[in-house]
Amino acid sequence: LSTPVEIPEQFTLNITDINFSTNEVYEYVMKWFMGFELLGEHTAQFCAILELVTGGHVGLCVNVIYELNKKLQSCKRSSTEPPSGRLWVEMLSMEDKEYENDKLFEALLLSRAVYVLHTLKSDELDALERVMYHQETASNKHLIKKCIRGGILVEDDSITFSSPVMWRYFAKNCFGIIERALYSPTTLHEMVLRVLQTINYDSIRQTLGRSYTTDIPLERAWQMEFYKASFLCSTNTWVTFADVGGLFRSKGFLDFTIHSGKSFWGIELLREGINLQEHIDRFARGGHYSMLKLTDYCLMDFRRIGLLDDATKTKIAQDMERCEKLYVVCYDMALTNIEIYNTHHNFRFSLLNE
Repeated sequence: LSTPVEIPEQFTLNITDINFSTNEVYEYVMKWFMGFELLGEHTAQFCAILELVTGGHVGLCVNVIYELNKKLQSCKRSSTEPPSGRLWVEMLSMEDKEYENDKLFEALLLSRAVYVLHTLKSDELDALERVMYHQETASNKHLIKKCIRGGILVEDDSITFSSPVMWRYFAKNCFGIIERALYSPTTLHEMVLRVLQTINYDSIRQTLGRSYTTDIPLERAWQMEFYKASFLCSTNTWVTFADVGGLFRSKGFLDFTIHSGKSFWGIELLREGINLQEHIDRFARGGHYSMLKLTDYCLMDFRRIGLLDDATKTKIAQDMERCEKLYVVCYDMALTNIEIYNTHHNFRFSLLNE
């Protein structure tokens, strides 16, 4: 008879404990990416995006570099000029649509690290969405344990996906195929306006993701709808990447990046002004996001306002003075009217009149 052995928690490691650090990502790229010398001035950005896409997951980093090396080998066999540093960054950010329709993402989905998600049934995927919104039940606890054992989730201070690619595949299953726009925005400001007018506010009203104490929609509820709306508001030449670190309030990862051509935008969502300065500092020189070399960025702060009185307006004005990239999105308790405030563009309007 076998005797089960329980290993003390302090002697166990989960996936996050063995992930690559920022320095280890650089070392791995330098040693194993055959196109390292071609990166040139784009090396730091390449490594930063690799960490962003994979979350530092060792297996996913290995798969990414393997696929990119295959691309370089193909160029050598055909005697064609290899991609420039900028093009390697575009392929890595899954922006280069000429790279066989997002072949890199499809390859990651077939990797052992992500393929385990294919084993979940439709009812389990539905339950996983409830887990994301902290709607935990006795049956969900069994699913959580199953997903942790399978490497889909990790548990630290909260339950999170083990990598951003896991989140992207999960979102793909939740949303299905989304019809894209005929015309894309030319500026981040235009993109913000389009998204705010496209968000499914009925879904926000009915969301399971609400604070138990205040009944205010959680940040992740806004993130899910923002992700879907960003697809509806852009053509298929644009790539929106939602990062799981931001989704589950982990430090160090940007909520959204949006790519097309020379445009590389970053968007951070928050609610009720919580940790606003911390979010602002991440974009500052030397902040965690500075290595991404974004061409533009913004912060979108969703706030439920009972009464938009002088004191509330003063607080909003003070916050906007701290960062001209801040958009304060105010909504009423019934979520029937939306007003947006931004210092640089100085606009406000009602989105809903129900």
